[in-house]
Amino acid sequence: MIIGRKYIKLKPVPISIFFMVVCCFIILLTGSSFSGTAAYAAQEDQKVYDFYGLFSDEEIADLEDICAEYGEDGKIDIVMIITDDLKGSSATRYLEDFYDEYGFGYNEEFGDTAMILVNMESGNRSVNIQGYGNAEYYLNNDRIEYILDDVALMLQDGSYYDSLEEFSRQAAYYMKEEKGVNTTPAAGGINSGNYYGESSYDGPSNYYGEKEDNIFYNTLFQLLIAIIIGAAAVGIMAVNSGGRVTVHNRTYLDEPHSGVVANRDDYIRTTTTRVKRPSNNNGKGGRSSGGGGISRGGHSHSGGGRSF
Repeated sequence: MIIGRKYIKLKPVPISIFFMVVCCFIILLTGSSFSGTAAYAAQEDQKVYDFYGLFSDEEIADLEDICAEYGEDGKIDIVMIITDDLKGSSATRYLEDFYDEYGFGYNEEFGDTAMILVNMESGNRSVNIQGYGNAEYYLNNDRIEYILDDVALMLQDGSYYDSLEEFSRQAAYYMKEEKGVNTTPAAGGINSGNYYGESSYDGPSNYYGEKEDNIFYNTLFQLLIAIIIGAAAVGIMAVNSGGRVTVHNRTYLDEPHSGVVANRDDYIRTTTTRVKRPSNNNGKGGRSSGGGGISRGGHSHSGGGRSF
């Protein structure tokens, strides 16, 4: 017995749908590679390296924003490193090798860069700063010492986050301050007076906060001075507007028949004042002798360091 068969006629799949399916398949296959590329790009933008685990993820993200903000303000790459393991190197050499390996720079490889290293090694805590590219001149050894005066003291107090923000703020400030900068390239040896990091020095350059701290730039003080000057001017005009007084303290004095008839001295007491002599220890770990030099990769830099 033959049972009847039914035949179903299949319609051809439109070409547009076929290509859509193929494209979706390709996107699924390559999606992982796209995500990997994005992750790599984000890693290239990293400026904060907390190998010690001092900060939370949120704090690190905020510090990254600080590096970006002040880096753009000063046209400089700002890099922060926190570790307790210098891999057997000195702090100076560790920073140099880090720069050679990663090739930091604002808008170019091995360019203008300000780096800070916070060494959290127990019993040997220190902070070091180096400037590369134009930062070798604008963040010269002298200016780095003034930055360290503030940053090292904040680290002593345990204000780690604030100290790194302050470093970024001052680095951006000095990159815009021409006063005291000499951009003559370093050419000589250590004792030549034109050593790497020293050639940029052209007199004192601790100008950070000068305008903010100077009372003459204070708006309220300026207003007070204006009021005093105005009041004095009005007072002078008021005095001159009335009649002139001609009688004074010698008007009725008979000078030919006046004189001192007697005098005497009476001893009352002796007063002694003592002033405490200020201490030379400012609690800042002492000023470094200068950390300018040249890395093993051939990149010259300014620098300085301080214990805390």
